[in-house]
Amino acid sequence: MSWLPKEMTMTLKQHLQNINAKSKAKMAKTPGLWIGMITEDLDHWASYGVTTPAELDRYFLETDVYEMHKEAFGVKGRHYDFKNMTDQELKDEFESLAKIAKEEQEREAKQEAENYKNFEKRIFDTAQMGAGDRETAIKWILEAEGLEDEKDAGYICYCLGLGYDKQFMFEERTIQ
Repeated sequence: MSWLPKEMTMTLKQHLQNINAKSKAKMAKTPGLWIGMITEDLDHWASYGVTTPAELDRYFLETDVYEMHKEAFGVKGRHYDFKNMTDQELKDEFESLAKIAKEEQEREAKQEAENYKNFEKRIFDTAQMGAGDRETAIKWILEAEGLEDEKDAGYICYCLGLGYDKQFMFEERTIQ
């Protein structure tokens, strides 16, 4: 067996330990970085049908495609027939989904910026039309949107199409 490549003679336990060691090393080099450790319990992995390093890698690849589909399209990829896909097909699908997800994130960021710009204009216009100040203008806008009793600043942002980084605009009024 000494003629086999190292990755072919490695046990699942060793593979899991290597993955965790790489994660720990990466965290040690990057202050503030947190990476979850993968369980090294072989019974856990056996319950998923994973008993070899190759099966573990395949499991992670399938999971990555499944989850990346949600990033790209908003729903998890339940339609995939993973058993009939090669590793290369999965890798290609992941790359395609990652590209789509990146484009979607950029589109959403652009839309949120436009929505914020429009919301700021709406605040200004409402203040000019009689609200008088920013706080009252926001109050009137929330009343007009049926959100005057909403306590969740994140939900207000969602309803107005604003990024969650704008929650601060509504948090003080929601604490009361």
